[in-house]
Amino acid sequence: MRPIKPLGYNLAHPASHRRRSSVAWLVLTAWLLWLALPLHAAPAPWYYWRSKVDGARVCAQTSPGPGWERDSPPYEGPGCQPRTKVIVVPMR
Repeated sequence: MRPIKPLGYNLAHPASHRRRSSVAWLVLTAWLLWLALPLHAAPAPWYYWRSKVDGARVCAQTSPGPGWERDSPPYEGPGCQPRTKVIVVPMR
């Protein structure tokens, strides 16, 4: 005849508790990494867009609508400004 285990025996058992806490840490770590994903996102590049109707140009990150087509290579600076060039002069 096997002994009857009290209610909640598995929760109080040390091996079960270690396994449960390691799973909790794994879930917490995965959740924190998932939250950190947007922190590495880069801003969208800027483009000049030309109107198909009258040829007007506008600077925007996304298309102003269906009547516009992209008219330039991507700019990394805001407002279609080229990236500032930094010249490093080594010291002698």
